[in-house]
Amino acid sequence: MASDADVQSALNRLMPQILAAKSRDTQFVKYYENQEIKLDGLLIVIVRQHLRRDSILIKQNSIELVTIAVGDELDFDNIKTSQFISKALKRIARKNAARILLPRARQLAETLHCNPSTWEISAGSRILGQCNSARCIKLSYMLIFLPQDLRDYIICHELAHLTEFNHSPRFHEICNSYLGGKEKELIKKLKTYHWSLIRK
Repeated sequence: MASDADVQSALNRLMPQILAAKSRDTQFVKYYENQEIKLDGLLIVIVRQHLRRDSILIKQNSIELVTIAVGDELDFDNIKTSQFISKALKRIARKNAARILLPRARQLAETLHCNPSTWEISAGSRILGQCNSARCIKLSYMLIFLPQDLRDYIICHELAHLTEFNHSPRFHEICNSYLGGKEKELIKKLKTYHWSLIRK
């Protein structure tokens, strides 16, 4: 059994990594009045509103335009406001994800001669894609916040699992071929991608 001194020593060694991970999870994304968040197939505009001054209102103006109206008592420099807007963005994404993501996913599957049994939109914000043994591919609604090349990477990654249900060298060969030799480049780009919302 570890002594108190051993436990304290281990905590001291690990604390910088723990704090770094925590700060990544609670990153501050600053929004501002009249900001436009342009997604493929959807424009989200952040405006001020005076009706419910301490609230955020969402209005889907059309199939391709959504307004997030932030009450004028909410401070854009406050982390809570950033969190509220991020939650609003997630609600918008969940509502629009199937319309935006699934046509492209089906197109890629057809082009690559892959046959998933079904496609679903998942509610996870950390796991961006999954493929199960029933050949069902689930894509996270969060993918709508990624540029098309990174969306395609996630889709192709899951399509490759239809052939190799692991992350073996053979799996990466298949995935890389689906991506025109850009798998490593896209993995690196995804790891450093700056999201337009707080994912947690």
